[in-house]
Amino acid sequence: MKKKVLILGSTGSIGTSTLDVIANDPGSFDVRGLACASNIDLLNAQIDRFKPADVCLFNGELKDAVIPQSARLYTGIEGMKEMILRDADIVVNALPGSIGLEPTIEALNCGKTVALANKESLVMGGRLIRNIIARTDAELIPVDSEHSAIYQLLKGMDLGEVKSIIITASGGPFRKHTRKALESVELSDAMNHPTWKMGRKITLDSATLMNKGLEIIEARWLFDLEPSRIRTLVHPESIIHGIVELSDNSFFAYMANPDMKIPIAYALYGAKRSALPFSPLALDSLLKLTFHPPDLRRFPSIRLAYEALEAGDGALIAFNVSNEIAVQAFIDGRIKFTDIPRIVAETLAENPGEPVVDNLDAIRGIIVWTQNVAMTKITGTGRKKL
Repeated sequence: MKKKVLILGSTGSIGTSTLDVIANDPGSFDVRGLACASNIDLLNAQIDRFKPADVCLFNGELKDAVIPQSARLYTGIEGMKEMILRDADIVVNALPGSIGLEPTIEALNCGKTVALANKESLVMGGRLIRNIIARTDAELIPVDSEHSAIYQLLKGMDLGEVKSIIITASGGPFRKHTRKALESVELSDAMNHPTWKMGRKITLDSATLMNKGLEIIEARWLFDLEPSRIRTLVHPESIIHGIVELSDNSFFAYMANPDMKIPIAYALYGAKRSALPFSPLALDSLLKLTFHPPDLRRFPSIRLAYEALEAGDGALIAFNVSNEIAVQAFIDGRIKFTDIPRIVAETLAENPGEPVVDNLDAIRGIIVWTQNVAMTKITGTGRKKL
């Protein structure tokens, strides 16, 4: 029987890679629904090829441009949540940023399997999500390459024997930049990631290493590990995606070419392996594998992530939302590249409180609080000048 798949964020890099995996094995998957923000041309092409039963456009003002054929058309976040209630077996959440949280919660509450690329869901709602999984039959399988690697390595291991997990980072395009050089980084510079081809937001997060901070928080909730047992190393070759250090000082490492179709396929096949025609790794061609710790003076985002973890759930929400606002301000040309972590730090210093947040209303409240505080840091006069 074909597995019914719903893809949220179908026109982004993860969404299109997911459809590539499905197209490689059409006998195993049925695309039941597609959702995107505003890329109408690509969405229409996907509808024509995969014939989904349901389609959702986040920007409802553009709905008249969608050619739904025989599909039901939904709009907005509520439409997306309504679409989740239908008959998909697995929901691939590849939405960017905070908008991915509520669809993740909706899918898990329905007992569905979620293939999660939207790390912000766990960053902001990790405690709530763990509680939902504990009381339902839902399953969450990570799609991030690093978390998929750790997820696979930990299978069958005794967590009591795990000394630490190590999430690798490419280092981004500026890993050799001086602090002074970072001051003059332009948007076009930040969009040139040396390894991965990704959406704009995650590419910028990779440039500041904020993405690695988010991934540390994601790992805390995903694997239920204390922050002190979660480490990161810069690994420019991006061949080793995750490492598990054991109590006897031995290590297990997961190696693969940097191709998101590999962890996507693992999630789609239900945490099982399948024969793939994508990116075989030629070990004899590897000249070297290098590692070094991140420079937290030049890239303070990782330090801020640990500070937020220490402060509690409210700070984790503030960490994520303030970063999203700062990234958008940089895209809009309103702040410098190095202002991004500064705004996050200043927002966290205001202390949102709420060390334990386990319901959606409380999360929404802290999101609004953070938006107001972070915008004040950018404009000096609050949100009304945005």
